[in-house]
Amino acid sequence: MADELLKVVDVDAYISYAEGFNPYTVLQCTLEDGRLFNLYLVPIEIVLAMNKIKGHGVENNRETLFELLTIFSELEILRDRIEKVVVDEVSEETHLYTAKIYIKGSGFTFVKRMIPSHAIFLAYLIGSPIYVSKELVDRQEADEKEESRGR
Repeated sequence: MADELLKVVDVDAYISYAEGFNPYTVLQCTLEDGRLFNLYLVPIEIVLAMNKIKGHGVENNRETLFELLTIFSELEILRDRIEKVVVDEVSEETHLYTAKIYIKGSGFTFVKRMIPSHAIFLAYLIGSPIYVSKELVDRQEADEKEESRGR
């Protein structure tokens, strides 16, 4: 049976300043079932660019590649080619997630593995659907509950 996927209905990016910790970046996906799926320690460039897309970015006199991509209206070729992004893997050794981007060719679709924050940014920028494995969301929630009990 194929893994159940939950559609991402919105993405927010921010810097969190938890008490006693250094600031860290978060990409927060709001899912169709109302739950949240978080990617932590994403590149600051992704946070800046996501906030620029959403209209509440910080003025930056040295734009990143990601921010620069937000100004181009000629992204139709990507819109026509990128079918979807799916976050559906986590490494047991590194605890890092992996996303897959589905790219349409001429009569076929091929799949490339990507860094999730990059894949999510690209999909959000061009309006392609984003999905997260329900199993990963369930596991993240269980891990967070376990961690909060241990405090």
